[in-house]
Amino acid sequence: MNKRGKQTEEETCVLCFLNWCNKQHNRNYIYERAEARFTKLKGELRWDFIAYEPDNPQEWIGIEVKGASMLWEDSRRSEFWQKLCSELSADLEGRGIQGNFGLIYPPALDLKPGERLKFREAFVEVLCQKAPNMELNDLIDIGSDISNKFPSWPREKIKTLREYLEWGEYRPPKLRIAKRADSGCKVSLDGGRFRAGSLGQAHKEAFNEVFKLKDGAVQANEQLRLAEKMGAKMTILLLCCDAFVYEDLIEDPVQNLDRHLIPDIDCIYLVDMGTQVKDKVVKIYPG
Repeated sequence: MNKRGKQTEEETCVLCFLNWCNKQHNRNYIYERAEARFTKLKGELRWDFIAYEPDNPQEWIGIEVKGASMLWEDSRRSEFWQKLCSELSADLEGRGIQGNFGLIYPPALDLKPGERLKFREAFVEVLCQKAPNMELNDLIDIGSDISNKFPSWPREKIKTLREYLEWGEYRPPKLRIAKRADSGCKVSLDGGRFRAGSLGQAHKEAFNEVFKLKDGAVQANEQLRLAEKMGAKMTILLLCCDAFVYEDLIEDPVQNLDRHLIPDIDCIYLVDMGTQVKDKVVKIYPG
């Protein structure tokens, strides 16, 4: 993400938070960049924003925004496939297919204009061929079958000698699908596996990214410590995320974080900027 894009997402995040805060507490907070008021901080390590009410600008809150890139990537992938699964379910109607089918952590797919319909056609054709031979809870990989019918299916670098001997340097990524019911006609994300598997790992990596130690300190705490020294009445860390983020997978490790690592952070909030719930904010620290 370039600098301008990062700044835009930070400002969107703080605006979501302040909209929520003003409604919850009947306040009138607005914001500005920290360096706009403290010009000598420009180009130095600093926190992101100052929030204050127009009638009392000298009493302000220091706010730092951290965007968890792993969460954005997996969240957007989840949202993309949720919508695509709805379209695939509609495509299967009237094709004589019976059963509910779950996709297990499908790969990232960047479809250009006009490719979405072609992918759907390839998927339906492959599933119509495979479904009649699938028993309840059968799990199969249809990635290579999709690749044969959809040239824009991505490729991934081979990691093992066995795969190299079979595919060469690159192979089509797996698209694993499980039959979860004999009745109905539906395609969906296999939620339990999605959450407990790679998505859970993504949350862990996102947490480590935000709270990793650098020179023995958490950077967000150092940034907000400076805000305290400059006169902030309160310091807040916002964890900026997208839709489909599981709060407990972030809240639990934050609650268990050594307090000595974040002594200058008064509160931590998870800010969901997704489209499902407008201005959704959850306080995750302190409990």
